[in-house]
Amino acid sequence: MKRVAVVGGGITGLAACLRLLSSDANVQILLYEASDRLGGRVQTIREPHLGITVEAGPDSMLARKPAAMRLIESLGMAEDVVSTRPEATETYIVRDGGLCPMPKGYLGIPFDPSCVRPPLLTEAGLARALEEERLPLDLPEDDAALGAFLRARLGDEWVNYVGEPLMAGIYAGDIDQLSLMATWPSLLDLIRNHGSLVAASRALMAPSSRRQPGSSRSAFITVRRGLSSVIERMVDRIERSGRVEIRAGARVGAVTRRGAAYRFHIDTASGERFEEDVDGVVFAIPPQVAREIMSSVIDLPDVETHYQSTATIVLVYARTAFGPDLARASGFLVPRPEGMAITATTWMSSKWPHVAPESLAVIRAYVGRRHQDEALALSDDELARRAAEEVGRLTGAREHPVWLRVTRFSEAMPNYGLGHLARVERAEAALRASCPSMAIAGAGYRGVGLPDCVEQGERAADQVLAAIRA
Repeated sequence: MKRVAVVGGGITGLAACLRLLSSDANVQILLYEASDRLGGRVQTIREPHLGITVEAGPDSMLARKPAAMRLIESLGMAEDVVSTRPEATETYIVRDGGLCPMPKGYLGIPFDPSCVRPPLLTEAGLARALEEERLPLDLPEDDAALGAFLRARLGDEWVNYVGEPLMAGIYAGDIDQLSLMATWPSLLDLIRNHGSLVAASRALMAPSSRRQPGSSRSAFITVRRGLSSVIERMVDRIERSGRVEIRAGARVGAVTRRGAAYRFHIDTASGERFEEDVDGVVFAIPPQVAREIMSSVIDLPDVETHYQSTATIVLVYARTAFGPDLARASGFLVPRPEGMAITATTWMSSKWPHVAPESLAVIRAYVGRRHQDEALALSDDELARRAAEEVGRLTGAREHPVWLRVTRFSEAMPNYGLGHLARVERAEAALRASCPSMAIAGAGYRGVGLPDCVEQGERAADQVLAAIRA
């Protein structure tokens, strides 16, 4: 019987395990996770005494990416799917210490002067953004820095107060150091298809282009008992198979060749050291860690993914702390020039129907982005106090939080730099040439969303199976 190791017990590694189990291959699977828990950044906070179910990590999956629903359906959880509340459509952006509605347009790209309410953009800043419709296509043939591309198209002010905070909410990164092709390549298709981003925004916001009420799910979905319940169901399926040995608290220190197979050198949290031989490997861990483990076998090209540390602060208030407008709010974004500790908030109880009883309001604040993460040095108590003070000042909250929780994620958010995809392709090609039964997958490579990670884990499992069968 062949043995396949999966290194990393986040959703990518778990998806790889399930894919290996679903194949007709007669393989034994070894799952190694360096920490004491499975699931990676997926962490659901459940507080029965308050009746809240809220995510500390990722809060949803993109419904349009098929790997999300495919996984949920395969786990028998389709009836647990929850969509966002249709009324929670207002996103705000902070400017000069106040909340301004995000521009009406596709991803905040204005298409006429009525799209933007002052003072979010000055008259000059709005005019510069609308000028984009008259610019020549002038599209990059290769990769470009996302910030430079958007500044050339829509101007500095739109980027600083709309585009950058939007992207910071996804990558906790610096827009001027992110790769266009790895983060937002659909912008190029929009320009090719419509002639400009402004024209594309106008077309996509036309009534005929919008989702009809009740016609389909919202853009984002989650599950009723939180995303940790997806992880729990995945782990249960893996454990019940009888074909997977799960080894939490086991760190793979190095891999060496053992004839046609590989030998793993493993250190456990209890201080034990041992070795195991395997025929194939899925590395579902950050690129630099995988590269170091493999260094005795292959000099893998460096993907150079920067990982940014972040924190989330869940703030629970009495619903009476806020006015009636809360029901329509999905959250607010904080541009860098505002100089605040928090970078964004999601108004969880407004956005999701399952998060809390009607008597409570749950807001989740985010802290930490590249080159602006000084607040992460604060203690948990001080960080929570600072977040609550900033949220209260911006929203006019009439009461203090009744409960709060800080969760930190050390070096957890991948930032894809210029040329990222080319570096990933070089690393993948080197593995195929020298170590075809090894594969790499995860948020550090081809997408940070949960569906992206699931798809990568499944693809890596398929690649390893094909190699060990050859």
